[in-house]
Amino acid sequence: MAFDPNRIPDSLKAAYRDKRCAVFVGAGASVGAGLPTWDGLLSDMIDKALGHRVISDDKAAEYRNLVADPAKYLLIAAGLKEDLSSHFDEVVVQTFLESKPQPTDLHRSIAEADQLQFVVTTNYDLIIEHAYRASGLYDVSVLTFIDAGEVQRRLSKREFFILKAHGDASRMGNGIILTDIDYRNIIYRQRAYQSLLSAMFTMFTIVFVGASMTDPEVKLLLSYIADAFSPTSGPNHFALMAEEDVTSVEKDRWQRDMKVQLIPVSKADGYLEVTEFMQALHASA
Repeated sequence: MAFDPNRIPDSLKAAYRDKRCAVFVGAGASVGAGLPTWDGLLSDMIDKALGHRVISDDKAAEYRNLVADPAKYLLIAAGLKEDLSSHFDEVVVQTFLESKPQPTDLHRSIAEADQLQFVVTTNYDLIIEHAYRASGLYDVSVLTFIDAGEVQRRLSKREFFILKAHGDASRMGNGIILTDIDYRNIIYRQRAYQSLLSAMFTMFTIVFVGASMTDPEVKLLLSYIADAFSPTSGPNHFALMAEEDVTSVEKDRWQRDMKVQLIPVSKADGYLEVTEFMQALHASA
């Protein structure tokens, strides 16, 4: 069944028309391009650590048991990143660059939504910028957490940009944020970046696409800007996800704590309704 445009809240349509809207692209958007989910990435890291003999078979088995629990993902990532040491960059390059993932219909629909003010993603891959360049925006600006000054300039000038909030696989010297410790180090060393993230989420309506509200990278990002959210001011945010994947308690907490309202979509045909939502949002302008 095609996505019904009437399910898009009026406030979201208005924000998009007024260029006060942005999209947060989560890891789920890259799964359709063949990239791994969190458990897949961690399993690959375990295999790589075993191959380089930097962990024992027993430790690998312990890691694999822990992977079954999503609440342990950040703990496992921290351990494996430390175990892999200099080999970690190799994993990132092989996974997100050398595999050459291509834009999906979802990425293309985001690139076609030309009223967006910016796109922010915790993904390390290059898929979203490839989609924009394929659409004709060849000089799209792709920034990371070290580019706070340019993010601020573009926000003030209302110029479009893509923010790789957790790093860029093609800019390895800038670091990759994978763990809570990584994020804490960046935030406390670069207060301007934290302030900009807070401004982005308090000035613009954010639509979460391909992002589960239980994903560790989403929780990691929002946990550091949570003090910027006020229940009585600022825009509402929205998240597209299969309603059966989120409990009523979780929905209530995300609405109350982060002002994130759920827009239910079907899982059918590889979440086709997410792409249809983006197309319908653009058509509403």
